[in-house]
Order: sequence, then C-alpha cells, then structure tokens
Amino acid sequence: MNVLKIAQPKIIVALLPEPETVATCLDCALAAAEDFDASISAIHVGFNPKFAFVPPEEIAIQQLRELREGTVADRLARTRVAFEAWLADRTDAPVGWKSEEGDVEELVARETAHADLVVMANPVRLDGRDAFHATLFWSKRLLLVAPPDPKSGPRPERVIGRHIVVGWKPGEEVKRAVHAALPWLTRAGKVTVISVEKPGADYQASARAFFAELDIPADCIELRREPGSVGLQLLASADRLGADSLLIGAFKHGALWEAILGGVTRDVLAAARIPVFMMC
Repeated sequence: MNVLKIAQPKIIVALLPEPETVATCLDCALAAAEDFDASISAIHVGFNPKFAFVPPEEIAIQQLRELREGTVADRLARTRVAFEAWLADRTDAPVGWKSEEGDVEELVARETAHADLVVMANPVRLDGRDAFHATLFWSKRLLLVAPPDPKSGPRPERVIGRHIVVGWKPGEEVKRAVHAALPWLTRAGKVTVISVEKPGADYQASARAFFAELDIPADCIELRREPGSVGLQLLASADRLGADSLLIGAFKHGALWEAILGGVTRDVLAAARIPVFMMC
C-alpha cells in the first residue's frame, strides 16, 4: 500500500452524552486531531421520549431516571456547562457544539455517518451507554475511547499516536480497526504489535505479514499467555513500553458472551488509563 494515498481524517465527532466525561473526551479528540486538518464536532445526544418511538415500559424507566439524573433539559444544561468550562482555556480549539434529542441510537447513526473518528469516554449513565453501544455496533466507525479523568489533581496532557500498541489476534475485527486507524498508525513514531499466544499458536506470522503489506514498520512482540486476563496483560505491556494509546478489535465473540464469561474488550474498557482505538 502507498501510504501517501491514505485519506487524512477531516471530521472527528466527540459524543458528549453526559457531563462527567466531557473534559477527557474533548482532550482525546483534540489530541487525535493534532497535525491533521480536521474539525471536531462536539455533539450532545440525549434521550427524549417526545421525539422517539418507544414502548410504555421504556418511558417508565426514563421517568424513574429523571428522579436520579434530572430532566432532559437538566442533563443538557450540565453537559453544556462542562463543555464551556473546557473550552474556556482553549479558545482556539477547532471545536463546534451541537445538541440533539430523541432516540439516542438514531441520533448517533445520523451524527456519525460521515465521521472519520468517533471519540467517547467509557460511559457512566444511560444515555452514554446507549450512545457507546450504538457507536460500536451500529455506526461501524473507528471509536477512540477516552480514559477516565483522574480522581484528583490536574488531568494529564493527552498525547495520541507517538507510540501505538496494537493488540493482535488474527481476525477481521482487528484488521478493520487497523485499516480505519491508518492515518494515526502511519503518523506514529512507533508501532508495536503484541500478541498474547496460546501454546501452539502463531499469531505473529500473520501480524508481520499484515503490517508488511500495509508498509507500516512495526515491532512485533510475542507474549506467553499468563493466568488471568489477556486484556490486563495487554494494558500492562503497553504501560511498560510507554505507549500512549492502544488499538484492538472489539468483542470478537460478541458483547453478551464477553459480558457473561469475560473477554479482552470488557477488561480493557474497565481498566484502561490510556486512549483505546477499537472497532467491531
């Protein structure tokens, strides 16, 4: 592949369904846009039963939710305040604000249809979970998951793409994620491909062939599988190597299966402290 022909990202959508994750999501979107001529659309999506066709039981759930989280207007107002607070110190950031209400999955599909990258934090509330699910499983866009803000002290300055670690296990999910992330991988100062091998497996041969075909220089590292979580082993290796981001294929065995039995995607989402590129 001639890397000079790789299309550069133009549209980055930062989904902001909840105030708690606004700052870290926008930090990551800004870092991902660095060195690219890309605009960032900060979009608040919120469920509003007035503009969505939902069964009566869903409306009842939303009514109970308002007792804990406030009305649609309350949630929008808090998110907008968090956005304005973030923007106050970054007046030159190429970020525009938009708010949409209705069925969250439909909103996400519409607002991300032309995005080169969608940025979200790991969600903490219902709108966030709906938006995350819709992005990962329905939009088919590359998703960059922002890590949580630290509990105290200043937020670290986000850097994305100087050293990307790719968690490799042969499959279409990781190949799609790599193809979608080519602008960041070809720009990276270093790419390391890590495979956590089962006895008798040879994941590295496919990794070397795939990245050679893409003409991306990559260090390939084979790890012996340790007891416990493969996802946590990947994160620990990325930390030891000083990587600033991780790329994986998401939910190889399906979200429900991994939620019940455990899986790499679930464990990475629960524990990551660096941005994670992923795609189903």
